[in-house]
Amino acid sequence: MGWRFPFEPFRPELEPDAPAGADPVPETALRAAVTGADAYRATRAALRRDGPTLRVGNRFVPLERYREVAFLALGRAAASQAMAVHAALGDAVTQGFVAGPDPLPAQVPFRSLCAATGLPGDPAALAAAEAARELAEGLGERDLLLVLLSPGALSYLAVPPAGWDAPAWNRWLAALASAGAPGSDVDAVARLLSDGPVAGGLGRAGASEVDTLLVDRGDGPVRLGGGPTIAATAEERVAARSLLGRLGRLEALPAALRDRLAPGSEPPALAGRVHRPVVVAAPADALREAGDALGEKRWLPRLADRLPVGGPAATADAFLARAEERLAEATADGTLAGRRGVVALAPTTFDLPEGVDERPAIAAFLARAAATLRRREMSVAAVRTSGSEPDGPAPGGVVGRSTARPALPSSVPRPLRMRAGITDVGCLLVGVVPAPADGAG
Repeated sequence: MGWRFPFEPFRPELEPDAPAGADPVPETALRAAVTGADAYRATRAALRRDGPTLRVGNRFVPLERYREVAFLALGRAAASQAMAVHAALGDAVTQGFVAGPDPLPAQVPFRSLCAATGLPGDPAALAAAEAARELAEGLGERDLLLVLLSPGALSYLAVPPAGWDAPAWNRWLAALASAGAPGSDVDAVARLLSDGPVAGGLGRAGASEVDTLLVDRGDGPVRLGGGPTIAATAEERVAARSLLGRLGRLEALPAALRDRLAPGSEPPALAGRVHRPVVVAAPADALREAGDALGEKRWLPRLADRLPVGGPAATADAFLARAEERLAEATADGTLAGRRGVVALAPTTFDLPEGVDERPAIAAFLARAAATLRRREMSVAAVRTSGSEPDGPAPGGVVGRSTARPALPSSVPRPLRMRAGITDVGCLLVGVVPAPADGAG
């Protein structure tokens, strides 16, 4: 079995030890956040077998209702969610397919594809959409399909439209981001214009009941994975058409693709057998657990919310400003008394498209934070909750005052590490401001 996926369940004590001298406060926040949004635990909580009764999200149904139970697990946490299905339902699961950036453990005996996430159009990921469609189309009215999605699923489901090869579609979407389109808008365009089982396509395949369980980074179920079980709306098409018009990309599109964005081009409605998606893990779960863990160590956790849409530099400026506001509020209302200091927490996606590697944005955020920190005692961390390979680049780091190694230059990032595959609810920002004369730990 791979070291990433101990079989029962993901426990904090199974995490690799932090590097010697690691900054303890952001390390505590990170580990607690990932535990709070653990995809394995969250999926197990939403999917349970109690004798003859099956719980799926918010529904309770007799298991004998189904001839077959099949699943698709797609995205950065696909292996964790697949393990949860296998552990929860055992031999009641008859078939499954898993696509993600991490290998599937041998104990989960289903088909899998291992390919990196990113913008749609990676040739290594294209086979996943066909496998998903085939599995769904092979199911009948007395069957159940579980669709398990986490960030990065879009690259496994969104196929280049007819007439486009994979690299060209990948470049075209990347050009939208380069032209200033926020990542959520790039995802929306990919959902509407791609072929493959997106924009409700998976829900229209086959005849089975369909339940969708999501590990969400905050963008919502409509866009995660291209919304494979959610039909597109006229409002979405109008918004995408307007965006492409503003960017000067609309008229250059082939007529067939422009027609997909016409207000009257309504796709078939999804049947009642396709149930409303259920979010099982989200940034709020990560923030709540991190806040509790920090509070137990006498830190005062505060949410640094209302971060504006923008790139890493704008995010860094806004986050530092919010941290200052939270510190001033805590000082004024007396809640800082008896505490070791304030820890500001915020989720972010840096406005990147789903599945794109956040590490360059994290590096830019940390560089900006290091250059603009006004408090010598403050430290700032940024890390992606999807982790990284054990021998690969760290998924995030800390700049500013180190409570563990104060002699280090404040502008040199110190790595934070988290193993891959546990979850992905976006990136976590942590700002630590110790109280006067406090030695943090």
